[in-house]
Amino acid sequence: MKRTQFQTTAERTASRTAPRHLNGLLVNGLILAIFGLVIMALWLALHHRIASERSQAITAAMRANANIAIAYEQDISRTLKAAEQVMSFARTQYLQQGPTLDLRRWAQRRVIRDQAFTIISIVDELGNIVDSSQNTGPVNYADRDFFQAQRNDMRDALYINRPVLGRVSGQWRIPMSLRITRPDGSFGGVVVLSVDPDTLTDFYREIDLGHDGMLELAALNGMVLGRQISGQNVFGIDAGGQPWFQRQKLNPEDDFVDDGASTDGIPRIISYRSVRGYPVMVSVGMALHEILAPVNQQGKGYRNMTVYASIALLAFAAFIMLLLARQRAVSRALAASEARLTHAVLHDPLTGLSNRVLFQERCDRALQVAQRHDQRVAVLYLDLDGFKAINDQFGHATGDTLLQQVARRLETRVRAGSDDTVSRFGGDEFCILLTAMKTPKECEAIAQNVLRALSTPFELDGIPVEISVSIGVALSPEHGRDTATLIKQADAAMYTAKRTGRNRFVWGGAQA
Repeated sequence: MKRTQFQTTAERTASRTAPRHLNGLLVNGLILAIFGLVIMALWLALHHRIASERSQAITAAMRANANIAIAYEQDISRTLKAAEQVMSFARTQYLQQGPTLDLRRWAQRRVIRDQAFTIISIVDELGNIVDSSQNTGPVNYADRDFFQAQRNDMRDALYINRPVLGRVSGQWRIPMSLRITRPDGSFGGVVVLSVDPDTLTDFYREIDLGHDGMLELAALNGMVLGRQISGQNVFGIDAGGQPWFQRQKLNPEDDFVDDGASTDGIPRIISYRSVRGYPVMVSVGMALHEILAPVNQQGKGYRNMTVYASIALLAFAAFIMLLLARQRAVSRALAASEARLTHAVLHDPLTGLSNRVLFQERCDRALQVAQRHDQRVAVLYLDLDGFKAINDQFGHATGDTLLQQVARRLETRVRAGSDDTVSRFGGDEFCILLTAMKTPKECEAIAQNVLRALSTPFELDGIPVEISVSIGVALSPEHGRDTATLIKQADAAMYTAKRTGRNRFVWGGAQA
């Protein structure tokens, strides 16, 4: 077939030029390999340098973070000890003075000076407030955790409650309590001291953890008592799933890099410590991206230098290859020009389909083969219905786009692996060559498939556009034994399809 002859010519051209370029390709490959290894060595050195500096920055940040965690632990420890001392003193006075104790006078005389402690109260064994540093009215705490825990535990230990909405203040507070034990050992109530959660993370404002730093105080039961993260204060949430809380169960203090999945998605260096003597832990975090920002900035400088060096090396390699490629370039240009010329002569420039010349040559050859093997050849002559209206309405550029889309759809409707050919004859006219046909039904099925394919709307600049196609079909040997006759018969049948309603196919020889 002609198509095979064209391919064979191209293959012969390639076989002649390949040995000519073989040595040049080997030389170019060697040059690129040498310079590529040099460039690779530069980038590996850069990677090692940046990785080393990142590691040093993280190590230094971990040390600084750990020191801040120690300072925060000491700050919280002082606050809790102060709270415990105030409550212990109030308990002693209550056991000595009984109902004559006046905690409001304490407040007036500023006996309690720590501003973190908002209110201190004496609660009897039934949960009723019997004395307070503020005017409370009748309030009962029997249902509060801090009361029930002390009533059920004989130990003299500070109990830190989860944040609750205060029944006296109406604001969120963290109650802390000590058990009051009567001389006979029975439960006599509790001393309860309320703490503003915000004051437990005031330490955040005294240090520099960066914009996305984190400071957290959590009870060992998993409750967050106070957390400053990226400048926002959070409390009362469950910290049980956080990595540092889980690690604390195995190691009371540690430093590690957290991916941030359990908080806000920001990776941080976390340093945590259990507060000695109290059921709480502190955690401090520095955002990894802020720690590495100086390293990354310096790394950009290193990378820029490496890029410039790589470009210089590549430019030198290219210069060498350019000198070696001058002779090869001329012959390649001639070969490419010949291939383009051959393609241009035989193909439609808009759609890339074969043109009338190539179609006729392939049809001639297909008819010869069909005659020897008792087969049929079919020619389908297609003319788009409604194309002129679309071309006039949307312009020639849109019309060209439509023709290109039509060409692509037609290519998908011929038989895969066959020698079928789709051609554009000009304007909105296309021809399809079907080779090695056994029965007319094969041709009819393909024609129906083409009708369905082109009736599906096209999208042009976001606008759905509908067209149809009229098809004339000529089959050898029934409608002709040569290419010209088959094309003429198919063309005439196409016009019959136009006249009889469009969007259909008509066999050659039919009358309107």
